[in-house]
This record gives sequence, C-alpha cells and structure tokens, in this order.
Amino acid sequence: MASVLFLLSGCGGGDGAGAARSDTTTGAAAPAATPTPPDTGGSPAPADTAAAPAAPARGGGASGPASPQLIAQGDSIFHGQVGGAACTACHGPDAKGTPVGPNLTDGEWLNTDGSYEGIVKTVTTGVPQPKKAPAPMPPKGGATLSDAQVRAVAAYVYSLSHPS
Repeated sequence: MASVLFLLSGCGGGDGAGAARSDTTTGAAAPAATPTPPDTGGSPAPADTAAAPAAPARGGGASGPASPQLIAQGDSIFHGQVGGAACTACHGPDAKGTPVGPNLTDGEWLNTDGSYEGIVKTVTTGVPQPKKAPAPMPPKGGATLSDAQVRAVAAYVYSLSHPS
C-alpha cells in the first residue's frame, strides 16, 4: 500500500485547475492541422479561437497522427522534463505499466478507444474510476498542462501503441 501511495504522489494529485492555456514550452503557435477554408468575406475568428492549439496533422508514415516534433515534445512531457507531468510514476519510464497504471504500449485500451482524440480526452479528464488500476488518474495526470501540451503527450502515447 505504501508503494502505491508513493507512486500516486508522483502524479501530482491535483485537478489541473488554473492550467495555462498557451504552449509555454516553445513560445510558438501550433501549426494548423487542416487547410484554411477559403475566405468567404465573413468576420475573422474570435481571438480565443485563433489561439487554441491545433490538432496534429493526420497522415501516414512513421509519425502516425502527428509530426515527429510534436511526438518528441510529448515524450519530454511524459518523462517529466517539461510541464511538471509525472506520467512515468504510474505508467513507468518505458510506459509499459506498473501496479498503479496500465501499459500504454500494447494496444489494449481500458479507458478509451485508443484513438488520438480518445487519448486526448482521457488525459484531459483523467480516469476517475479505472477499470483495472487501483487508483484514479487525475485530470492531466495532476499536472498543470496546457491544451497544447496535452495534445503533445497524447501524440507521444498514441505513437507508442501505433507503430508505423
């Protein structure tokens, strides 16, 4: 029991409230995920929409649903080098799971369908009632990740179980 509590303390235990809404790791805006629609003479998008992180570009190849750069950023977040996340405390440094958190590399998804968007949702909302793990996962793993950082870590996790 003490080891479970120790591992859980690495998750942060917070609810992610008050998380920053911009990507402070690069200072750059995320690339657009879809082509810009033709100008129809309408009003420009509201400022908050323009600043929202874009979904990674979909496509085949070795990078899966995201660019190698986004996956690399997600790797650094997963391993606690950026964003204050401690994903490895529950999922292990190789993401193959621990007694506290499930394997993220094997393609068996317990709390999502395993799609990129499903992983984004799971990281964002957490897992309040896990199907097999002994403790819940707090939203954003207990860290104060931005939406862009959540999308990056989701791209990394997706790449682990969807090799090209």
